[in-house]
Amino acid sequence: MSEADRHLTKRPRKLRKMKAMVAFGFLLAAVAAAVVGLALGASPWWLLLPLVVGLFTHRILWRPGAVPVFTFHSVSDDSDWLPWAADISLGSELFDRQLAVLAATGCRVISTGELVDARREGRPLAPRSVVLHLDDGYLDNWVAATPLLKKHGMPATVFVSTDFITPGDDLRPTLGGGGAPLQWDGYLNAAEMRAMMDTGLVDIQAHGTDHGRIPVGPASIGELTRDNWRNLAWVQWSAVPGDKSAWYRQDEPTAVTLGSPVPENGPTLTSRRWHEGNRETADEFAVRVQNELTLCRRELGERLGRPPRVFCWPQNRTTDRARELALAAGFEATTGGWLENRPDEDPTLISRTHVGKNVLGVPCLTADVFFFRAQVGVGLGNYYWYPVLMLGQGVRNLINAIKGAPQKSQP
Repeated sequence: MSEADRHLTKRPRKLRKMKAMVAFGFLLAAVAAAVVGLALGASPWWLLLPLVVGLFTHRILWRPGAVPVFTFHSVSDDSDWLPWAADISLGSELFDRQLAVLAATGCRVISTGELVDARREGRPLAPRSVVLHLDDGYLDNWVAATPLLKKHGMPATVFVSTDFITPGDDLRPTLGGGGAPLQWDGYLNAAEMRAMMDTGLVDIQAHGTDHGRIPVGPASIGELTRDNWRNLAWVQWSAVPGDKSAWYRQDEPTAVTLGSPVPENGPTLTSRRWHEGNRETADEFAVRVQNELTLCRRELGERLGRPPRVFCWPQNRTTDRARELALAAGFEATTGGWLENRPDEDPTLISRTHVGKNVLGVPCLTADVFFFRAQVGVGLGNYYWYPVLMLGQGVRNLINAIKGAPQKSQP
């Protein structure tokens, strides 16, 4: 596999975290040494040790100038229809409080377009600028997220896969819209997307066509069962052309039936397809992906009245070659990075941070809000917040291990 075909990895983010924690280790060791020294009757000059070490480590732990892009998906008060809700769905109260955190901490929420334009033109952004994304085009982005964004006066970008746009033009009820019953399941229709854009706060950008995955080798990794087929919905999505917005209403799969093998797989737009005993060539891959990117851009542009500028890779996975194809298809920038959106980075690559819930492994609204506050701090370059994130992750991993519950990852 060539370097251009390798998926971008989280290595930059992991190295950043490791560097920050090493700096913390030196700082804590210096403080401990000073305390022990003073306790043993050493000179007060020992207090200079943590001060000197702190001056050195501060340069590592305080690096303003980053622009965090926070990624949400579903904002729903009833997400049971979504098999991977535990990973990607937040309640409306939590989302409301997270937006309040941004306001209270002096963040300036800007649009994706403003971020892309400023980076392309080399213009500095205001300090504490942040961007909000919502992936997949769920109906609850209209029902709950849009009213809350309006409440706080904050812009956001919703990324939509064209095969999941619900047919019809009725505007369904929203939070605060008069008490009508709310529908939480399903996906946006074109009228709702246009109404969101009409608020002046929400823009709609591209997320591909089918959000699918494809076979990448001859191996089978399991089979479809009544228990797992919904969580492996991509198997059906890849086999059914056109509208997929009602896939979750089926009692059992029809396109690929129960008992069928689940192939070794990878993201449709960034992986070489395995078909009839052969892996597609680089040229075949380029033609297939270019066609889908072009189709997605054209279809979404026709529905919204203007072509999308930004492409969001499903599962946030991409390669250098896939990014080249997206730019050639007319997109000005794509997601998939693991950096910090600083001025010296590639302006066509947007790095993002996923925002979830149950950060301690159990429902706790206060912990979720505080964890998001830490994400904001780290995202803005204040790495003094890293221990909070790592503590939360450690507690969550421990509780999940104790519960032994299988994780349902988004397809």
